[in-house]
Amino acid sequence: MTGAHAPAAGPSHTNPTSKTIVIKLGTSSIISESTQLPKIAILSSLVETCHKLRSLGHRVVIVCSGAIGMGRIRMSITERPKALGERQALAALGQLRLIALWDSLFSTVGIPVAQVLLTRNDIADRPRYNNARTTLDTLISPPFDAIPIVNENDTVSVSELRFGDNDTLSAITAGLVDADFLFLCTDVDGLYTGNPRSDPNARRLGVVEDVAAARKAVSVATMGSSFGTGGMQTKLIAAELATAAGVATVIINGEHPENIVKVVERGIPPSSSTGAAKMDLASSVSSLAEEKKALIGYPPLEDPAHTLFLPTANPLSSRKWSILHALHPAGALIIDEGAFNRIARADSGGRLLPAGVVGVEGNWERMQAIRLVVRRRISKSVPHTSGLEEGAPLSGSIPIARSLGQYLLRTDEAGTRTPPVIDSLRKDVSVLPPSPARVEPTPEAAQAGEGEDWEWQLIEVGRALANYTSIESERIKGIKSSQISATLGYADSDYLTDQVALHTLVLPSPSVSD
Repeated sequence: MTGAHAPAAGPSHTNPTSKTIVIKLGTSSIISESTQLPKIAILSSLVETCHKLRSLGHRVVIVCSGAIGMGRIRMSITERPKALGERQALAALGQLRLIALWDSLFSTVGIPVAQVLLTRNDIADRPRYNNARTTLDTLISPPFDAIPIVNENDTVSVSELRFGDNDTLSAITAGLVDADFLFLCTDVDGLYTGNPRSDPNARRLGVVEDVAAARKAVSVATMGSSFGTGGMQTKLIAAELATAAGVATVIINGEHPENIVKVVERGIPPSSSTGAAKMDLASSVSSLAEEKKALIGYPPLEDPAHTLFLPTANPLSSRKWSILHALHPAGALIIDEGAFNRIARADSGGRLLPAGVVGVEGNWERMQAIRLVVRRRISKSVPHTSGLEEGAPLSGSIPIARSLGQYLLRTDEAGTRTPPVIDSLRKDVSVLPPSPARVEPTPEAAQAGEGEDWEWQLIEVGRALANYTSIESERIKGIKSSQISATLGYADSDYLTDQVALHTLVLPSPSVSD
């Protein structure tokens, strides 16, 4: 190296205490809203923090928004552009300035940086997902020992140009690199039960074991852009994704990046269920007695103040996590409850036989990810709950399961069914998903006298990799595996799917017995 500084020592991968740390910075952490200039002091402090983390043997990845913001600075544009072409052009202009700024700052401490631009499609396809994973792992390993700067590729991405989406991208990145910590830097000290700037009774949550409980305890509707461009809702989604992959997720004030080192050195606290007082999270904070309010967010986390989401005790494997949360579900297999009960058993091997499939939706090729949806019969005449309505708990669940009703039945203004989004978790989920779709029984069921009293309920229970195309699946659904060869003329597998990854829920029981 010809510069004034020798290359900084890379992380020691033989150190058993070495951690992989992902730090996410939003546009509000990089650019001052008042001056419309980069926050050089904060960025410099972050560079020193990364240097400190690496000197302690840790590996660091940065997920950074701000390309459009930097483009606006470059072109002296004060108003946020509305036209898609203008936003993409500003992203192209700004990304160059953004990575040049990072390169200049990190070069002062001898750390190489790398630019990694991702789109949804880059993580929605299994081979491209693996390529991204390999690239990032290579960058943060010897001999490169670099710090990747990851950003959404806003110059070509159509649907992901709104601020805040990088919260979810940071969670995907944390899963890609098998991170130990994900830091979501914002302009408040953590996750509050209300807006601390307007609600004197708002309390900051400390250690959070259940993101679903946290979502019910906080009022994300009051946390608008003043808390950062992404708001708290996107951070809760990111926490869901990351903790499911075994990543401890921290919401912390980005004005003081040096505090990240303190949190890492302190480590992950034990679960409150192991001895400390159990955290009390309630959907309505105002309804709690005063002594109960004090328990919200227990134990408090100070010096520095932050909110920490504990990783799931039994995280999914990298492959199953990617199937559930990263890969694009190209369609769906609708199965009966008997098939679900079989694949949910630990000794089932997680493979789906064609006999339990009652419907095929969408178009896919082999080894693409597909949704698994249970079709169950429920009474129309007796009130019941699906177990997926807002506030209805599921045994051992986390709120990542989404009803397939909108996916199967959603139509546009012209009455044409539209394809699903690449990942239902990336949609706006300011409220919990609606009740599962209720579909009228088939003509055969109606002829059997069931049409008057029964209807079908659809619940997405997981995802899997398809062994057969959608066309092949349609032909062999409902038959025995021994009949596949006679039906198709070949049989590459006895199973329709492999690598079944179920959401962590159990099917709720109907309110009336069958």
